[in-house]
Amino acid sequence: MTGHRDQWFGGRTYAQHGDDLAVLNIFKRLGIEKPSYLDVGAYHPFDLSNTALLYERGSRGIVVEPNEALFDAFADARPEDRFLCVGVAPTWGTLPFYHVDADPGRFTFDKATAMELGITRTEQVSVCTLNEIVARELDGIWPDLLSLDIEGLDVDVLRSADFGQSPPKVVIVEADNGSGSNAAELSALMAVKGFVLHSWCGSNMIFVRAADQALVWGV
Repeated sequence: MTGHRDQWFGGRTYAQHGDDLAVLNIFKRLGIEKPSYLDVGAYHPFDLSNTALLYERGSRGIVVEPNEALFDAFADARPEDRFLCVGVAPTWGTLPFYHVDADPGRFTFDKATAMELGITRTEQVSVCTLNEIVARELDGIWPDLLSLDIEGLDVDVLRSADFGQSPPKVVIVEADNGSGSNAAELSALMAVKGFVLHSWCGSNMIFVRAADQALVWGV
């Protein structure tokens, strides 16, 4: 099955819950054909990726993944993205990075999450904030999409982020990594930052700017 000619976004999805198709639909409503992105906790260039389909359709962005073993995979598969081998946290410095070999997609800086899965190795890794990445790599202007999946620190990292006068148009964030739901906390936090919940995709919540509601919903 290769998809139907009238499928706007093709017949393929790389994301865990079809999140990439939902995001492309939102940007279509906003009139943005090739949204830029900042993919934090990117893990793999295609496997369970929220941004691989966007890249395939011409978008480009920054992917952030502290597991240096994945650098070559991104360099080979997505050479026009910028790959940052660094962790993201509420403050800059270094943090222990917990490896869980049974599930490489869930390597984490959150010890409680790692303990549930079984830590096999720990290393000290440099971390920075979202704002540091945006200031250094994007001249202080947020991309169209922020995708955040960092296994336990998502709420703290978002809370520390200052979106300023150029916030992302769409934010997708993991609300439940199997250790319990942060949905209520995320909804309240994002409301303060000027976002409303657009939809759920599996364990992820997709937020859009409140100012864009009329365009997204056509009302």
